[in-house]
Amino acid sequence: MDLKWLKTFVTVYEEGNFRAAAEKLFISQPSITVHIKALEEALQVALFQREHTKVSVTTVGEHYYPIAKKILAQVEASKTEIRTVASNQKTRLVIALSSALISTDLLKVIHDFIESHPNYEVEMMMQDGNYLDGLLKSQQVDVVISLQKTKSKDLHSERLIRSPMKLVYSTKLPLEGHHYDQQLKWLFENYPLYMGYLDEHAPIVESLESEYFVRRYNKVHDSIFAIKLISEGLGIGLLPEFQIKTEIAEGKLKVLDIGTIASIYSVDIYMSHLRNQVKWSEFFSYLRERFG
Repeated sequence: MDLKWLKTFVTVYEEGNFRAAAEKLFISQPSITVHIKALEEALQVALFQREHTKVSVTTVGEHYYPIAKKILAQVEASKTEIRTVASNQKTRLVIALSSALISTDLLKVIHDFIESHPNYEVEMMMQDGNYLDGLLKSQQVDVVISLQKTKSKDLHSERLIRSPMKLVYSTKLPLEGHHYDQQLKWLFENYPLYMGYLDEHAPIVESLESEYFVRRYNKVHDSIFAIKLISEGLGIGLLPEFQIKTEIAEGKLKVLDIGTIASIYSVDIYMSHLRNQVKWSEFFSYLRERFG
């Protein structure tokens, strides 16, 4: 049974004739006739009695009118209810972040997004950078934020942040010398340089070694661990600015100028996801705006 037939029947009943019903429904009078005939055939009853140009409602039609009205009202109520459910339904978003980014502003930015977008249900996880592409391809996560640009043709990557490298040391260390050259020489001779957690170390260290004697290296494969060691005054290190903003602001770390080499070999943060994804475009736009 077509709902148009019910609507036509109710309108004819309320208007009293086919012509007025046709005008109200913005359809032709022959269409009214077709709808009523189809409804009567479906119900196998006569709803109207036709005498030349006059139409009168049968006893069955009188009885059927409130039933038809109720059916139409229920249909409209169901539409309203399902629209309400749909509008309240949350968009699920699973974000995987490289563990190297735990000390950055990213967690605060994602928190701000969650607070300002209650229609999103966000789940976050920390993962080793080597497994992130696989998580995206298998659709275990929706978005990856990491230090690596994906090489897969199935995935899209875009840079969110470009950050220069900084040579940092603890404020607990008393420096010798008044010029940064003297201070660098003293640090390299007395404290180990922690490295091994970023590929960008190599060319910068090579440049530094052409001018200074770096007495000792200590390998650390986790940048968070490196930050802790450096903050405690147990060594010095090269770190991207976005990882140590808080420690510098809190006075735990200080920076020594190593020239333009730090900007040449900067560290990038990338956002990656499956291509042609529009479901989470609101989140993508939010990150782009926050990081400019």
